[in-house]
Amino acid sequence: MNVIANNCPPLVASLDDALHEIFGFGDFREGQREVVEAVVAGQDTLVVMPTGSGKSLCFQLPACVIDGITLVVSPLIALMKDQLDALLEFGIPATFINSSIGLEEQRSRLREIVAGRYKVVYVAPERFRNQGFLDAIARVRVGLFAIDEAHCISQWGHDFRPDYLTLGHARTLLGCPTTVALTATATPNVQQDILRQLSLPDANVVVSGFARPNLFFEVFHARRREDKRHRIRALLNHYSGESAVIYCATRKQVEEVAADLKQGGIEAGVYHGGLGDAERVYVQDAFMDSDQPVLVATNAFGMGVDKSDVRAIIHYNMPGSIEAYYQEAGRAGRDGEPSHCLMLYNYADRGIHDFFIGNSNPTAQTVQRLWEALAKHGVGTHALSTDQLAQHLSRGKNAERVHPMAVEAALRQLRSAGHIDYGYRDGYPWLQVVDQARVRDLRIDFEGLQRRRDAEERHLLDVLSYASGQSCRQQFLLRYFSSKKSAEKTCGNCEICSGRPEYALKASASSGTTSAGADRIHSLDPPELLVRKLLSGVARARGKWGAHNVAGMLRGSAAKKITAAGLDKLSTFGVLSYLRQQDVVDLLDLCQRCRLTTQNVHGCVSLTDEGAEVMMGTRPMPDALQQQLAMRLSFGAQSPTRPTSSSTSTSAPRAPTISAEGASSDTYERTLDMVRQGMDYDEIAKERGLTSASVLRHFMVLANDGHAIDLEGHLDGQILPMLRDAAQDWVFGAPLAPLKERMPASCTYDALKIHLVQILMERQ
Repeated sequence: MNVIANNCPPLVASLDDALHEIFGFGDFREGQREVVEAVVAGQDTLVVMPTGSGKSLCFQLPACVIDGITLVVSPLIALMKDQLDALLEFGIPATFINSSIGLEEQRSRLREIVAGRYKVVYVAPERFRNQGFLDAIARVRVGLFAIDEAHCISQWGHDFRPDYLTLGHARTLLGCPTTVALTATATPNVQQDILRQLSLPDANVVVSGFARPNLFFEVFHARRREDKRHRIRALLNHYSGESAVIYCATRKQVEEVAADLKQGGIEAGVYHGGLGDAERVYVQDAFMDSDQPVLVATNAFGMGVDKSDVRAIIHYNMPGSIEAYYQEAGRAGRDGEPSHCLMLYNYADRGIHDFFIGNSNPTAQTVQRLWEALAKHGVGTHALSTDQLAQHLSRGKNAERVHPMAVEAALRQLRSAGHIDYGYRDGYPWLQVVDQARVRDLRIDFEGLQRRRDAEERHLLDVLSYASGQSCRQQFLLRYFSSKKSAEKTCGNCEICSGRPEYALKASASSGTTSAGADRIHSLDPPELLVRKLLSGVARARGKWGAHNVAGMLRGSAAKKITAAGLDKLSTFGVLSYLRQQDVVDLLDLCQRCRLTTQNVHGCVSLTDEGAEVMMGTRPMPDALQQQLAMRLSFGAQSPTRPTSSSTSTSAPRAPTISAEGASSDTYERTLDMVRQGMDYDEIAKERGLTSASVLRHFMVLANDGHAIDLEGHLDGQILPMLRDAAQDWVFGAPLAPLKERMPASCTYDALKIHLVQILMERQ
C-alpha cells in the first residue's frame, strides 16, 4: 500500500496557530476544538452541529496534519465543488470524483490520487459500488474517512439514502481508518443508528451549536391563504432590501407565492427542481450576490449554500420533520445578527406531507402489483414510463388510483433488489426486467419499508407538536436534539416567550387590524368576564374537542356535532351566543397564544395551569392578552354586524361579499349564516330541505367569494394533495367530471366538492 506524504502546509506550534495560518480564522467555534483534537488523536467521532456552525473544518483541519489522504463522502455535487474551491484557495491540494466529470477525467484523477498529488478527495456515496474506484483507493493510505450528511445512512433520519448503507463495509475495505461522521440534524435515535451502521461503538459524540440566540422563532396560525400573504409581506417589509428565503412544499406554490409578492410590489426569484440547470445557477447567483434578495423556493434550494446575511427564513407550509425545519431555518443569521424564522401553520397543510409519505414509501401491495405487471413483459428491455405503469395499476373496477410518484418509489425498490434496471436513452425511458422472480421471492424488506413510513409519520407529528405547542420554541428545539438546555425558562426570542414580534405589531397598527384580515369583535361582556367564560367552556370540554366545536358550544350552536356530543348539556352552552363563530375561535386563539390554553396534535383544546388560575380569578389576565383585547374589542348593547362594501373603511381589509351569482337570492346568505352558527353541510341540508350537493355548491360559491368555512373534519390527506395537483388549471364554474375521473374510486362527488372548497379558500 502506498503512503502519501503530508503535502499540506505544516502544522505550527498549536491548533490555534494552524487554524489562523492555514484557514485564516481567529478562533474555533463552539464544539470545533473538541472534535479536531479527538480526530487528530485518532478517535472516531460523530459530530452533530447545525447548518452554518462550521462542521467542514472538523475534517478539513485534521486533513492537514494526518498522514495519508482524507476521503470525504458527500451526496451533493454543488457542495463538493464549493468546498473544493475553498480548499484550493487555502493551498490544500484537493479534488473530487463524481458523475459531473467524464470517465477519462475520472481515471486521470484516480491515477493522480495514487501518485500522491491530492490530500483531500471528495466522492459521492455511490462511488463505493464502482470496483475500479475501490481498486485505486486500496493502493493509497486513507488517514481519515469523513462522512458528511451522515444522517442519510439512517432509515430513521429525514433524508435516508440507500447508497449510504455501503459505507460501513467501505470503511472496512479501507482498513478502518479514523472516521468522522458529520450531520446537522440527528436525534439521539438517529445518532445511535449512524454509529451502528458504521460499526463505531466506541465513537466520541459531540452535539453542540444548536442554541441560536440571534434567531427569533415564530409560528403563526394562518387560517387562510390571505393570512399567509399578509404575514409574509409584513415580514419582508420589515427587512426591506435584505435577504430572505420563503420555502414552499410544492413547485406550484413557489410560482404562486412569487406572483403574489410581485403583485404587492416585491420582486422575488424562483427556485425549484423544475427549472433547467442554467436557470437554477442564475437564480442562485443572483441571490448570493444580493441582486435578488428575496427568493421563493422548494427544499431543492439551500444545501451547501453559504450566505451569512439572510435575515428571514419563512416556511409557507410546515415542513415534514423538525430536522428539515431546523436545517432550513438555520440558514438565517449565520453572521450572528438578529434574524427571523417564521413558520406559517395551517393544519390542512398536513395533507401535502401525508401525500408525500404515502407515495414515497409504497405499500407491499403496490410493489407486488407492479412486479406482476412488469414480469408479464418478460425478461428484457421495454419502453415503459412511470405514467404508463401508474395508469395500468389504476385500471380496474375497484382499483385505487396509483400516483406516478408511488410507481417511481416502487421501481427504486425493485432496482435496489436487482430485479430491474431503468433509465433514459436519447430522451426516452427504458426499463429492463432482469429476472422473473415470484412475488414471494422478491428481495425487498417490506417490513423495513413500513418502519420507514412509520418513522416519517412520527417526524410529522413532531412538527405538529412544535407548531401547536405553547412552550418556548428554542427550548423545544434544544430538547429535540438533546443539546444543552438553557437555564432560562424563557428565551426571549420566540413569540411564546416575548409575544407578537415588532413587525407584526407595526403591520397591525398600519392596517387597523390585529391579525391578518381580522375584524373588531363587538363584546357585551367586559374583557375579564369574557375571558373567564371562554376558559370555563374550555375546561368543561375536558380537552376532547377542537376550537371550532368549543366555540360552537359557547355560542349555543344547534349543530348536530354539538348536540350529538352532549356539548349542549354543559353549563357553558350558549354563554357567548351574541358572538360570531369566527370571533370565538379568534378569541380562543388569543388565549392559546398567551398560554392560557394549549392544543394537542389532534387540535383538541385544554386549559393550562395558568389558564385555570385566570378562570378561577386567582391570577390576573396576562398583560399581552389585555393589550390584544384592547385592540380587538368594542363594547355596547348593539348587535354585531358584518361590514359591507359601503361601510368598510378603506384602511381596513374589505369583508368578503356574495358574488353576483348569489345576489339574486338570499339563499347563499342563509347558508353562510348557518355556517357561522357552526352547522355542518349535512345539517344545513336537512334544516333547509336541500340536497347535500346543493349545500356544497353553496360552499363553493362562498369560498370563491373569500368566506372561510371549517371543513377540517372532512378533509382526506390522500385526496387533497391529489386534487390540488389535478385542479391546477381548473377554474371555478368549470365542469367537475374531468377532475372526478382523476380521483380514486372512493372519492364521491360530495367529497370532490368538499376538497374543492378547501382549494378555493387556499386561492384567496
